Amino acid sequence: MSEFDIALHRALKLLQSTDAVEVQETPPHGESVDLTIAIATYDDFDGAYFTIHSILTHHREVLDRVEFVLLDNFPEGLPAPILESFAKYIPRFRYIPFTDVRSTAVRDILFRKATGKYVLVLDSHVILAPGSLASLLAHFDADPDTDDLIQGPMLSQDSSHIAATHMEPRWKRGMFGAWGVDPRAKENPEVPFEIDMQGLGSFACRRGAWPGLNAHFTGFGGEEGYIHEKFRINGGKVICLPNFRWLHRFERPSGVPYRINWPDRIHNYLLGWQEIGWDVESIHRQFSMFLEGSYPSIRRQAELSVQKPELAFGGILVLSDDRRIAPWRSCLGEAESIELAIHRMLPADETPDMWRVTSAFVSGIDKAILLGWKSVVFLTEDTVLDGALAYKLRNIADDLASGVDSAVIHSGGDDHASYALIVREMAYRRLRDQLSEMIAGTEISEFGLPAWLLAEDAVDIELNQPLALARTALSTDETSMSAESIATVGVVVVNLDADIDRWHSSWRTFNQLRNLAEVVRLSASEDRANPDVGFAASWRRAIALAAEKEWGSVLVTADDVDLLDVSSSILESARTELEHSSWDVVQLGHDAKSRSGSLLDGSSLIRTASQNRGGHAVLVHSRAFERILDSIPDPNSDVEGYTTWAGRYHTIGDFLVDGNVAGTLTCCSLSPGIATNRDLLRAGAVEADYSRRFTLGH
Repeated sequence: MSEFDIALHRALKLLQSTDAVEVQETPPHGESVDLTIAIATYDDFDGAYFTIHSILTHHREVLDRVEFVLLDNFPEGLPAPILESFAKYIPRFRYIPFTDVRSTAVRDILFRKATGKYVLVLDSHVILAPGSLASLLAHFDADPDTDDLIQGPMLSQDSSHIAATHMEPRWKRGMFGAWGVDPRAKENPEVPFEIDMQGLGSFACRRGAWPGLNAHFTGFGGEEGYIHEKFRINGGKVICLPNFRWLHRFERPSGVPYRINWPDRIHNYLLGWQEIGWDVESIHRQFSMFLEGSYPSIRRQAELSVQKPELAFGGILVLSDDRRIAPWRSCLGEAESIELAIHRMLPADETPDMWRVTSAFVSGIDKAILLGWKSVVFLTEDTVLDGALAYKLRNIADDLASGVDSAVIHSGGDDHASYALIVREMAYRRLRDQLSEMIAGTEISEFGLPAWLLAEDAVDIELNQPLALARTALSTDETSMSAESIATVGVVVVNLDADIDRWHSSWRTFNQLRNLAEVVRLSASEDRANPDVGFAASWRRAIALAAEKEWGSVLVTADDVDLLDVSSSILESARTELEHSSWDVVQLGHDAKSRSGSLLDGSSLIRTASQNRGGHAVLVHSRAFERILDSIPDPNSDVEGYTTWAGRYHTIGDFLVDGNVAGTLTCCSLSPGIATNRDLLRAGAVEADYSRRFTLGH
């Protein structure tokens, strides 16, 4: 069923009624239970109905020990009020409409809404065999503090025999896991045994032992094997309980109503397997064979999606006072243009004006708690979202000490008029509860969220420049002045005469950058015995050329360099930051042995150049031209001197590290590195974290 067919199916269902569907979350029942039976459903009323009512009919002997949690992932659908009505006649039943996540990761929400010591998660079209629930509870009673994942055999479609006790950990037709039957389930049905993995139509564990799904999973698929390994990593096992039997309905005559596609599944496999340390190359081998010619484009799409810098956070939330719609529309448009996922947080109804942004902040904390985010970023609606923003935020978050629970990011002298906030999981409940109490009853005349957070021991991060432009501050004059102040940057591309095609490709690549004076070609000085020595000679000639042209700075680069997809935005922001720093050299990439230093004070993109030997793309300030030319002998006029220099330094990177250590050059590194090449990526350079976000066009 295509995505168009799915959308059409959904629209037709909605058109069946002229009345808006209105449902509410059922409040907690307040009773103590042993087991939560948790079900997530999406436009599957029949499945949910028969799963729940089969339990009511065939498992009455344990109903006094259970509660039901039904998460409706399609609460705008016509059946929603009927599902909601189950709470009127089923004891300890909770109906939860939920749309913040529509993916396999919605299972995490079930665990956060559950109150039982143990949680049984069922697909909304699974029937439990008689005695299954009693067997499961007996197992938990015998081992109350277990860290194991408990699963059982899946029955055949006529329920006459076991179809699968487990999945074998191998690929089959684009899915990791192949059904298998272990004879022990039939020979000794009272004796549990360990398995590698099983389908997730039915599984149970102690609520406190649930390790969680990756919050950035999208769509459906990819969790089998991954979640089983997470239990093992946490010290548990995966157990087949032979008498815990279940029947799964696979048929969908009307089609699956939600999105299922290969990019989502591969995204989840890549993200999950990277998290648990499994070999992602086996994913590529499998899908290269299974999807054949269509896989390269799908692979690139999936790899781009798992290399987004914002994945360092749970989410990026935009605080809104709900009085203006235009700023949010601008934010949304900007975010879509750079493929940045953001969410708008609104204040509670009838919140006084002074508290509206704070109320939206509290709502955002609630969202982060529910979705299980380890950290969250808050921005204001007046923040202009550009390609560099997520990288800046990631840099700042990476530099925060482990014990820091919150931070306020602002530029000096702006009196917190424009700010961003980072809040970590350890501070969620404390900040939410304190602010909720203040909103409800504190009598004060004015309140500022950033100032209050700083008073509550948030880290104060003061930048030399705003983290991002404020929408209200944008003007043609300011943009022109900024462009004029940095227009004397030139680019010199070192190119072998025999590789003129690489020069043409480089010329196109670097002309995508804005506000450059010129991009020029320099014939490379060849040294077949030692290419690094030849490049160093060319590098010196490039500095001499820049001095002759009287450029304010020069970017010297090899002709095989590829740029990060948002290089222009990052480089412009970095150059603005550099106006407030004393620097001679900024390395725009790294070699495989480079180590990143800490961010410079007041910077969000520039780090100290701690042992960075990357010399393939280097920005040099004119103040250092003469010093560099004096330090590197001219290979044409002083052959012996240059030979001695090359014997000492070997590469330009070695020269820069030595100059930085000696204090003769002030070297910095751009973070993230925006320039690399395929050899460096293969060697494991720092930029490999974003390997698919480079323009691999050479």
